[in-house]
Amino acid sequence: MLPDKFAYLTMSLLYLAAWFVVFLKSPWKRGMIKVGLVGGLMGIIAEVWYFHDYWKPPMIWKTGWPGIEDFIIGFAMFGVGGYIHSAFTKREIDYEKQSPAQNKSLFFLWLLGCFSLTFFSFILKIHSGYVTFFTFMALAVYIWIQRPDLIGISLISGFSTLFIVMVIYYLTFGILFPDFWDRYGMLNDEPILGYKIFQIPVSEMLWHFSWAILCSMFRGYRNGVYYKVKFQSEV
Repeated sequence: MLPDKFAYLTMSLLYLAAWFVVFLKSPWKRGMIKVGLVGGLMGIIAEVWYFHDYWKPPMIWKTGWPGIEDFIIGFAMFGVGGYIHSAFTKREIDYEKQSPAQNKSLFFLWLLGCFSLTFFSFILKIHSGYVTFFTFMALAVYIWIQRPDLIGISLISGFSTLFIVMVIYYLTFGILFPDFWDRYGMLNDEPILGYKIFQIPVSEMLWHFSWAILCSMFRGYRNGVYYKVKFQSEV
């Protein structure tokens, strides 16, 4: 058996493999790479919110500090969640319909998300697993209200990513490292978050599902892009 310090890296590399499959299918490869680089940086920054009450995984370099695993998983998550719908639903851009770009609004949503995670987790002491799920979903609903045409894409992305995550997590934590979450997670005493299905914490399912729902709308919302419905693409 591999030492536990390779568990997080294993999971990250499996996620990167999923990213590569989406990358091959996606028509927007350059965008996937750019978004992935931003995601890699965010993966490192995000541990500020999670090391204190969510988990503290052993890493190949130094436990308790952001590592290469955080960059890889951030890179992969932004790409898979953000582009899986374009890779497999074949939704084409409707160039006859355009709305103003929302760069400032998206930046504001990012700041609001960071504030929510910080305020509710550190000030009000609510577990970051709950805070993350409700923050992501609240931001998603805000976008849904403005762009209801993106609801379908976001739900497809959420459930598709959830399926991928369950496969990756079962291979990593159900087969290779079955005791990982009991040793390094901080979820066992939390209702709902600590429950496991096939050795996968429900918190992780909620995290990745809500994240994919949210980030799958970034491109369309930020750039004012609309997608053709299926029957339009076939005409």
